[in-house]
Amino acid sequence: MSEGAAKQPGPLKSFLAGGCGGICLVVVGHPLDTLKVRIQTMEVVPGQPPPYKGMVDCAKQIVAKEGPKGLYKGMAAPVAGVAPMYALCFLGYGYGKKMFCDDDAFEKLKLTQIGMAGATSALFTTPILGPGERLKCVLQTMESPSYKGPKYNGYKELVSGLYAEGGARSLVRGSGITCLRDGVASFFYFSTYELLKKTWTPEGAKDPGVFWTFMAGGFAGVAN
Repeated sequence: MSEGAAKQPGPLKSFLAGGCGGICLVVVGHPLDTLKVRIQTMEVVPGQPPPYKGMVDCAKQIVAKEGPKGLYKGMAAPVAGVAPMYALCFLGYGYGKKMFCDDDAFEKLKLTQIGMAGATSALFTTPILGPGERLKCVLQTMESPSYKGPKYNGYKELVSGLYAEGGARSLVRGSGITCLRDGVASFFYFSTYELLKKTWTPEGAKDPGVFWTFMAGGFAGVAN
């Protein structure tokens, strides 16, 4: 086995790293999501200034009235969903590397093999994302003039209604296209990520360092 292949973590380490990464994603992103929701749902009275002048003002008011923990309200649910999803994503990527990648795939940047390994992750995440996307889309489109189905108040009522309507098949409707979408997206994400990491690794070094690894992930997200 070449040195390049030996550096690649196995499925278990990928699973644990993905779970930790998912938690970090929520910890960093949840305050911004809180600001977005507060601004989107604020009540604007005609003739009066809005409660928040912008994102910075909204953050200042939340911290002043509720303390820093106010920015993290409702974080438990995303952590419970995102952490397992990313853990499964990287678990799938780990197994995909075993199935599709040669020993020197990362050393010689065999991007098709790396991309196929990444696409495998969609098979692991779709059991969570498929039903989640189905529920989210129904709730988001209920107020549309073209929506002809029953109205639901929240996820619990929606799950019960869809199950009564068509059983488990109704809950997973559209999971096939979700898997295809995420498979294509993950193909480009992981191949772009590995390409940029390799490109930005200084000659003689084993990796590009924390900053350039961070940047590689960011630009790979754009490709995704």
